[in-house]
Amino acid sequence: MGGNIGEIAAIKNCTAILTDPHGKYRMTAAEAQVAFTDLTLYTNAESCPMCASAIRWAGFREYVYGTSIDTLIQKGWGQIRISSMDIFEASYDLPSQSRLMGGILANETDPYFLWQYDPSYPCPSGCSRTKSGSSCTSS
Repeated sequence: MGGNIGEIAAIKNCTAILTDPHGKYRMTAAEAQVAFTDLTLYTNAESCPMCASAIRWAGFREYVYGTSIDTLIQKGWGQIRISSMDIFEASYDLPSQSRLMGGILANETDPYFLWQYDPSYPCPSGCSRTKSGSSCTSS
């Protein structure tokens, strides 16, 4: 995926914004690293182990997600079965601590992941099933 996964893109974008020499903040790399301890990262679904590790290494104050890896697996999404909680618990030696809050608004995020592997599940708002029923397309 080349580092374009949402969490990695968020870390890259925040770093670029904070360290832009012509931007509003003009921080050094070290100052930007400290700034991450005041930021919260939000994701629709629980991060893969690699992204959860990147979140911990970046030092975010909080990491908040909706849909869990367990829910994704139950609904047919292939996942590495290592939870963000496992990553966070194993990263206690890092210099900063990150608060993990999972399942936040899962009732709202789950539907966006359920329709892909269940042809009987309704498509997201603004979409409809294709004639084959195997996917959704914008209406």
